[in-house]
Amino acid sequence: MMFPKQKWKKKRKKHRKSILQLKEDRRCYLCALEGNLQEQSYLEEHHVMFGEGLRQLSEEYGLKVNLCIRHHRTGKEAVHNNKENADKLKRIAQERFEEVYPDLNWMEIFRRNYKEGIENG
Repeated sequence: MMFPKQKWKKKRKKHRKSILQLKEDRRCYLCALEGNLQEQSYLEEHHVMFGEGLRQLSEEYGLKVNLCIRHHRTGKEAVHNNKENADKLKRIAQERFEEVYPDLNWMEIFRRNYKEGIENG
């Protein structure tokens, strides 16, 4: 029995521009917060919300920043090693999300208030 050929459409992920920093910005977001505005030759894109299912939400809502290696994945200040820096970015992301998406509820989507540290079970 022959089946007709089906055209499968691949579901495309929503890739939204960052609402925190222009992709073309050649400065590390955390270095800039510290006052170092020097442009860098190599940066890595960081999804502010990371972990199970959160990286995709970061992509969908544009919660991404450019980070130098020191602030991204190596050293004591790296967001993947330093909860304080990771939470700082999450707090900034939450504030910006609430400005950009006033009709959406951060707590319903992310289930944690980084501005106050309150979790919603």
